[in-house]
Amino acid sequence: MFKLFKVSNDTGKLCTSEITERPLTREHLDTNDVFILELNKMVNIWIGKEANVEEKKNALIIGKSFIKRHNKPKGTRVVRTVENAEDVHFKSFFEGFYKMATSHEHSEACKQDIEKLANMKRKNVESLMTKLGDNVSVKVYLCVDGQPKLLPESDHGHFF
Repeated sequence: MFKLFKVSNDTGKLCTSEITERPLTREHLDTNDVFILELNKMVNIWIGKEANVEEKKNALIIGKSFIKRHNKPKGTRVVRTVENAEDVHFKSFFEGFYKMATSHEHSEACKQDIEKLANMKRKNVESLMTKLGDNVSVKVYLCVDGQPKLLPESDHGHFF
């Protein structure tokens, strides 16, 4: 379970108001404000680029006082997140953070980029093998229960 709160000092006093609309979207986060994403064992303070200096400066204090007011467990973490530097975990609570490929041209461009990367990788490996010479043996290991296990050559290149 999670909740989103807007923090504002428009009235001269820091106040929080819950945003109850679901699903949460990227548009709920306003660059002029600070928001609190309340999770079970974590409070994430999101700071908009244009937020008030006082709100920015007191973000961690706001988070800690939020924990006290909402009777969160003692070990609850307070995380500070700045606009445009959100991690994947934070983004996962909002729709609209990731642009989806909507056109055929876009997906074609992605395929071409992937092919370019694969070709670069292949050329780098070939170059390295040339530099190492003819007497090169490659051994690939898989970590199983904390111990290395030698993989047969037929399994090289497979993901486990």
